[in-house]
Amino acid sequence: MANPTLNFLLKDYEQKKYKADLDFEKDKLKFYNSNPKLSELNTALGKLAIDISKAVLNNDTTLVDELKTNFNKLKLEKETLLKTLDIPKRRFRTFI
Repeated sequence: MANPTLNFLLKDYEQKKYKADLDFEKDKLKFYNSNPKLSELNTALGKLAIDISKAVLNNDTTLVDELKTNFNKLKLEKETLLKTLDIPKRRFRTFI
């Protein structure tokens, strides 16, 4: 393949990829704005994951167990919420 043709194809691919990424981020923002509870749950789960890691590093098994219990409760709450949303699984899995 000629070098100019390859350059054209690569540039075209990059533009399409950039547009697809922008569209994805817009859809994701729209999704979370329409489901604020889900956004809160994701934030809380992320914080708990960090707290669990810190507790593991400090060898605080009691705290680890407590945090894991809270994490599992929030995870179950998130799964329940996702089931109530009428969104195909393959679609929301890209966001979550």
